[in-house]
Amino acid sequence: MKKQSKTGSQTAVNIAKTAVLELDGKQHRLVYDFNAICAAESVAGCNLLHALENLGDLTGMQLRGLLYAAMKPFSADVTIEEVSVMIRLDAIGAITKSLAEAYALSVPGKTQ
Repeated sequence: MKKQSKTGSQTAVNIAKTAVLELDGKQHRLVYDFNAICAAESVAGCNLLHALENLGDLTGMQLRGLLYAAMKPFSADVTIEEVSVMIRLDAIGAITKSLAEAYALSVPGKTQ
């Protein structure tokens, strides 16, 4: 499988297993890895592992943190503030669906 290594990061992203979130005509590749989740927790200020298990009952902070964590491996320069702007009431359904897909793809044995 093709992998991407980020310079200065220990994240290796499995390119074949990514979800795609399309917002405002732009596609964002989403993927979860443990390093991104841990890093995002400190920025988001909430428990993202708990949030992943309860995607149907997210707080605003958890939704923002999960999207930030999922975007970070492919968009290293994205900020939590930029992610916040992407989250609107009309986009929450698409975001949550893509986050669930990214999570499912991150579980060993799952394929796209």
